[in-house]
Amino acid sequence: MKRLLPHILYNGNDMKLSDLFEQLTYGELSSVFMGGVDNIGIEPDKYNQIIPHVNLGLIELYKRFPLRTEEVIIKLYDQIQVYYLEWKYAQTNTESTEPIKYIDDSIYQPFNSNVLKIDSVHDEDGQELFLNDTNEYWSVHTPSYNSILIPYPDSENSLSVLYRAGPKKIEITNLDPTTQDVDIPPGLLEPLLFYIAGRVFSNLNSDGKVEGNTYTQKFEQAIKQIELSGLYKRDNTSNLKLPKQGWV
Repeated sequence: MKRLLPHILYNGNDMKLSDLFEQLTYGELSSVFMGGVDNIGIEPDKYNQIIPHVNLGLIELYKRFPLRTEEVIIKLYDQIQVYYLEWKYAQTNTESTEPIKYIDDSIYQPFNSNVLKIDSVHDEDGQELFLNDTNEYWSVHTPSYNSILIPYPDSENSLSVLYRAGPKKIEITNLDPTTQDVDIPPGLLEPLLFYIAGRVFSNLNSDGKVEGNTYTQKFEQAIKQIELSGLYKRDNTSNLKLPKQGWV
């Protein structure tokens, strides 16, 4: 079927993890031991304490802003009403024992289960279907964040699902901060620093919790300012929805 172009507000930059670490060492984490020292920075034995906060911060930013939207093609089957956007249902997953693999991906565009939220569903002509509309008989529904319920599936058809995708997880094993990308645009660096600091201080003693709350408030304030600026606001365009009469 015809693929829709993925909506990408962010497609990579030159920010490395070492740049983020430097900001933390000289800034938000300069007063705590895991922030490292000026001439050394955050040392490898502290990675397991810092990286989980970095990953959670990235996920939070990708939840707040539509930084990346990806597409997956679902092959419909008469006997299946609920379709899960999970790796085990992908055709490229040769290790899966699922009898029906309805995610029509390829080695060039493999599905990787990085779903945060389903944004829209389209038919083979690119027309957007009603989504979670209780007033529409033919509406598609999302029982969970990564599944769609099709009221009357037809094995002759496929659907395109556009979903908000999450960031790439930073793995601690064999980590080299100088080559590891941090998948956010420069405009979101400050709230990421605030988020990390908020979590770090909140996990310290009682005095740290106060400072942690302060950084969390700074994070929310920074998010509001970015939202008001419209810097990463998704375009409001969409395809026409199908009429009540049916799918095609």
